[in-house]
Amino acid sequence: MPLLINLWRRFHKEAGPEDKLQTREFRRVVEAVKILQARQNGKESLIGQDYFSDRELLSAYLLYQWVIHYQEGMSLLGELPFIPKRVLDVCSGPAPFAFAALRHGAKEVFATDRNLMALELGAEVCGRYGMPLTVRRWDCLKQQLPVDGRFDLIILGHCLDELFPANEKNWQDRQIQFIHKLMERLTPNGFLLLAEDSFIEDNRRVLMMRDQLVSEGIAVQAPCVWKGECPSLKTPNSPCYAQREMEKPYLIKEIQRGADIKLSSLKMTYIIFRAPKAEWPVLPDHNFYRVISPPIEAYKGKRFYLCGTDGKKILESHLAEHPVESRAFDYLRRGELISVENALEQKNAMDIVKGTKIIVDAACGKPIPEIEE
Repeated sequence: MPLLINLWRRFHKEAGPEDKLQTREFRRVVEAVKILQARQNGKESLIGQDYFSDRELLSAYLLYQWVIHYQEGMSLLGELPFIPKRVLDVCSGPAPFAFAALRHGAKEVFATDRNLMALELGAEVCGRYGMPLTVRRWDCLKQQLPVDGRFDLIILGHCLDELFPANEKNWQDRQIQFIHKLMERLTPNGFLLLAEDSFIEDNRRVLMMRDQLVSEGIAVQAPCVWKGECPSLKTPNSPCYAQREMEKPYLIKEIQRGADIKLSSLKMTYIIFRAPKAEWPVLPDHNFYRVISPPIEAYKGKRFYLCGTDGKKILESHLAEHPVESRAFDYLRRGELISVENALEQKNAMDIVKGTKIIVDAACGKPIPEIEE
């Protein structure tokens, strides 16, 4: 955070302490963050505008949304089965996801955006850490990609609604065509990471795209282990998104207080697709389930909703106190991949009884236990 504050100060060419904002500066940042948040909440649309050309909005993004998107990137990249060597970050802005890729161990990262000022600001963050970031100005809907070759990972973070507004004609067709073009630039073992907000509109956009690509034979690396149509789309107002722990430095807490932002964790919709012609991950020969809800209080006690290799399930417990074999039930977190043995199964419900065993096979932000062929 001191580094980001220092960059904010240099960006505006203002004197002051290097590790904190003065009161008037803090108020400026809060007001700009409110504008950016209003765009996210659909209250004041900035869609179609190059809002990073506004220095106040760009620098405020660096001190708030950048920090959140960087943490999202670090968490999601941990779910890849290997560290990608060559990465392309599309619509990167000040490059929080690109920086996460570098911190994750990528050797060559390209950040692209139509706004060069935002890219250069992101490159300066990376440079302060001694990590080279290659930036290219690219209007991805009008120009050819100015980078040759293929990539182990392509990232598309928080930009689909700007590229393809839902109020425009044929936006879904144009969106899927764009995704297909990106996938053509993947290596045979490469991945495409889509990350969006958890709002219902963003969530359904990504899940609908997931269903279309899966129907075309595209495999999913994470979070889905279910290969059929998304169960979430069949239930109104039933989003399926990730929730991870968020580090909140003092300035982030103060900005949230000043802007009246109630966000205690990272909430995001994401899908990691495999390259065309790649097969689905091969898992050990038993059922796996992704925890897709926080603990929910029911008349029997606590329950979780699961989405697994054999469909959507409910996990409940008949036990007042859990032995070692099922004690993980008391600590399950949304997003973990688990397996359940010897449960009492009734239709789409699994009840934990004496002898039931729960194993956390992949914690949040970790790869699934696939078998190498």
